[in-house]
Amino acid sequence: MVPVLAGCGGSRGIGGEAGGGPALATPAPAAPATPPPAVQGPLSTVPAAPALIPPPVRAPDAKVRIAILLPLSGPEARIGQALLNAAQLALFDVADADFELRPYDTGGDPMEAGTVAQQALSDGAEIILGPLFAAATTAVAPHAHQAGVPVLSFSNDEAVADRGIFVLGFLPRDQVSRVVRYATAQGLSRYAALAPDTPYGRAVTRALQDSAQSAGASVVRSRLYDPATSDFTQIARQFADYDQRRRALAAEKARLAGRDDEASRRALARLERMETVEDLPYQAVLLPDAGQRLRSLAPMLAYFDIDHRKVRMLGTTLWDDASIAGEPTLGGGWYAAPAADVRATFENRYQQAFGTRPPLVAGLAYDATALVALLSRDREQPDFSLETLTSPEGFAGVNGIFRLKPDGLNERGLAVYEINNGQRRVIDPAPQSFQPLIN
Repeated sequence: MVPVLAGCGGSRGIGGEAGGGPALATPAPAAPATPPPAVQGPLSTVPAAPALIPPPVRAPDAKVRIAILLPLSGPEARIGQALLNAAQLALFDVADADFELRPYDTGGDPMEAGTVAQQALSDGAEIILGPLFAAATTAVAPHAHQAGVPVLSFSNDEAVADRGIFVLGFLPRDQVSRVVRYATAQGLSRYAALAPDTPYGRAVTRALQDSAQSAGASVVRSRLYDPATSDFTQIARQFADYDQRRRALAAEKARLAGRDDEASRRALARLERMETVEDLPYQAVLLPDAGQRLRSLAPMLAYFDIDHRKVRMLGTTLWDDASIAGEPTLGGGWYAAPAADVRATFENRYQQAFGTRPPLVAGLAYDATALVALLSRDREQPDFSLETLTSPEGFAGVNGIFRLKPDGLNERGLAVYEINNGQRRVIDPAPQSFQPLIN
């Protein structure tokens, strides 16, 4: 059974009488006077699992102290505040009176995260939520390892994952594997990637190689481009084999022009309406980009005769954006992302509470806070053991089901979406449970 992390009817607010609700230990922007209504439904318990090191017996009046490390100042303060807001919603929904969530500001310097992690551990933190970025997670890891305290980072960089250092972010390998498995099941077997030359772009291209191999397919082309570029003309032209295919068209037209039979004349007339001949070596192209770059690249690929009606465009969770769905040259494209229907309830409650829509990453803070609050229900011995955190059944959160793996990575149940005419629709629903882990 997958433990459910969504809230139940008996929510308790922050504030009120002393001891009457979960505590936010340091000042944070005010939450609503009355908590928004919680999602109805029972909270399942996590199956008992032995701890690696039996935790000490707690004092009867001791709080369960949880640290959350976020950039609450500096250039990423807006995202940091959104994550803290989401964590507060989880406090309303799941935590009891003995649960204390203490925010620590990592600022704009990744190394500051190491300093505040030391302070959090000195303050008695039993588990660390955050930080947000990979570099900050790297700075926190040695201090957490030394103290034997788990970390649930919001990063999506696999490189920082380790035993006891979990990354909760949406991993490129999950997204790519999901959409490639689906595409291969629909008969596609030859893939290409055109990605920005960034850590994310490189991670996605590696994931495509691994996913295609696992699915019995192949990657026939992989190209990286400078993320600073604003002119995709030559990049698209080369990726499309445009000049080679134009020369093939000219040669075929010349061959037919020398003939006088009716079939040749009809074939020549048909070629006059074409830009190129010869099929491309790939049936699908993975484009792991977003925003203006993707909206500039996709039309250029179409201009150089990569027809989205013949070559399937594939994306990642970056495509979960209305502006991408409205790009005509990506029509019929597929990408994997969390199930929107599950996330919608959380997003609506967040907007009611804080007056704005949450970024996708905010759900990570809700789920992390709800998870540790659930595991804290036995205040004399909260179970943050690696065995429990890596329960193979996983957990059901606001972004769907997820589970943490012993190597620090996570696995998520994602849906596959198709975009067309400004609309996104689910073409393969997210799973409701996990298959057993295979070592």
